[in-house]
Amino acid sequence: MIAKDEKIAETAGPVWTFTTVKYGALKWRFETSEYSHINSSPAIDSNGTIYVGSSDTYIYAVNPDGTLKWKFKTGYAVYSSPVIGEDGTIYVGSQDNYLYALNPDGTLKWKFKTGGRSPAIGEDGTIYVGSGDYLYAINPDGTLKWKISLNCRSTPSIDKSGTIYIGGYKVFYAINADGTLKWSFNLDGDVLYSSPAIGEDGTIYFGCTDHYLYALNPDGSLKWKYETGYEI
Repeated sequence: MIAKDEKIAETAGPVWTFTTVKYGALKWRFETSEYSHINSSPAIDSNGTIYVGSSDTYIYAVNPDGTLKWKFKTGYAVYSSPVIGEDGTIYVGSQDNYLYALNPDGTLKWKFKTGGRSPAIGEDGTIYVGSGDYLYAINPDGTLKWKISLNCRSTPSIDKSGTIYIGGYKVFYAINADGTLKWSFNLDGDVLYSSPAIGEDGTIYFGCTDHYLYALNPDGSLKWKYETGYEI
């Protein structure tokens, strides 16, 4: 049975269906401040609270009904996307060069000077974040676990074995869980801003400003690359 808004279209190939929506109903919208903008991707906790950063220097917690739960002021614009730990701690970077750890009630747990980019969390609770010059591994209590000198540009991703993947300037890196270099993959292109994604078979996918989507094997060798129409 076809829903009211569904239509059937015939093409040269098989019959297929699609759904059209003429008018969407806005549930709510939330304004951070009049002249600010939001580059941060939101994160949602198990209670439905939405966390997002804004260029007005605040990290916002918004209730599921669109009302303000709390906001926390940092020293500069927040373009970083928050991540949430298993204990509910919210980790987010600010352009003031600090990584902030906030309690679920919006109070400061700790802050650590990095580069203000988006973090990622390992299975053991370690927080990984790249700056322009280093990849940092930070313990859940806010102390430094290790750092390695890298030219980092993307948000890191972590696979099941604990290997950390991150892109930089003309280089893609795989870092062991102890902070040593596992391998690196050199590119002729420019910068890797794209955050890596990891397949079930361990294939690592990332985009580059050279217009290519790359697939690397777990050993760092090239599986394939696909040319897109523009920078990724």
